[in-house]
Amino acid sequence: MARRLYFAFLGVLLAIAAVTVTINFFTGRGPLAHPGPFLAGHVARVLDHADDLDRAVDEAHDALGVDVAVVDRLGQIVASSGAPIEVPSLDRLRSMRAPEWLKAPRLAGTPLRTRPGLIVLVRMDSTRFLLRPLLLLAAVLLISFALVYPLSRSITRPLEKLTAAVEAYGRGDLSQRSGLGDLQDEVGKLARSFDEMADRIQAARKAEKELLANVSHELRTPLARMKVALELIQPPDEAVSKRLADLGVEVDELDRMIADVLTASRLDLAALPLRKVRRKVADLVRKSLERALQLDPALDVETRLDPELSVEGDEALVVRAIDNLLDNARKYGDGKGVEIDARRDGSNAMVAVRDHGPGIPDAELPHVFDPFFRGEGVRGRATGFGLGLALARRVAEVHGGSASASNADGGGARIELRFPSGT
Repeated sequence: MARRLYFAFLGVLLAIAAVTVTINFFTGRGPLAHPGPFLAGHVARVLDHADDLDRAVDEAHDALGVDVAVVDRLGQIVASSGAPIEVPSLDRLRSMRAPEWLKAPRLAGTPLRTRPGLIVLVRMDSTRFLLRPLLLLAAVLLISFALVYPLSRSITRPLEKLTAAVEAYGRGDLSQRSGLGDLQDEVGKLARSFDEMADRIQAARKAEKELLANVSHELRTPLARMKVALELIQPPDEAVSKRLADLGVEVDELDRMIADVLTASRLDLAALPLRKVRRKVADLVRKSLERALQLDPALDVETRLDPELSVEGDEALVVRAIDNLLDNARKYGDGKGVEIDARRDGSNAMVAVRDHGPGIPDAELPHVFDPFFRGEGVRGRATGFGLGLALARRVAEVHGGSASASNADGGGARIELRFPSGT
């Protein structure tokens, strides 16, 4: 933006210069229109007021770098300086009434007003004469270039800062503010409006998450009672026992979903303190794998775990994140097995879970970590509210890591979590 504004200013300056030259040329005034007659008229005005004509001619020659001669109507030279000038015909001299070209583009002349009968002749190098105003114009433009750029930067810098804040806010960083509220111009007014809007939205989101966390917390109490009640029921026959077992599984699934909502809400509200300890990643994966096999004993899992890889983090949260990756692969892998890979990736510990299902449509890849997002192709095929991967990414982020999703070569989705590994 600064460069565009900079070149716009320069374009205006060049346009003004071009218009000035054009007007000067077509009105017939100034040195750019008729440099010879203009210079001859200027010398004539100086000589009209000179007491010593010879001295004044010498000074004009030295100052302007042109050949000067003063002749009478009979063509006789009265005073001269510089190289000799060929005197025009007498008829041309006698007919002269104002500055004019005698032999364009070098020789011009004009009569002296206070010295009747005398005519000043000026022979010039037109290129040299035009060089001065062109150099002057170039100097003005160079100075303008040097002054306009800081001006354009001072105008665009606040806009760039505000744009960066808005873009970061749009990416989900609700703490972003412009920091331009002290400006008293239109940009400052816009920045204050953005900051006020961001404050209101952040407050509304916080209140919304607090409500969600409180509701989720309260829902866990009746669920716990339901689980206890199911355990105390004595089924009269095998069919009722099977139905109660299925109901227990559904209650456990619901309890897990509510736990995800509660954990994600508390992480966003920074209300969940992290209890960081250093653990082997292989141990965390095995603990999560045990839970997955309890839910699905037939799950086919292949592991590739670096036995020396470790991370410093909240064990419960990291295991919960891996749980959610395994649960996602189990749901959408079409029963074709799951691969778990844990290894060092630069300065990070990377944990990846791959399924062998249909994969993720390219249009949905950027949204798989969005809360409550479920792709069109999986709705109705799996349970859940689309919170598992959102929570997994949030756990990685609060530990200083990240999450990513891709489609693996050969089919299936691959979800990766990265945690700073330290040593």
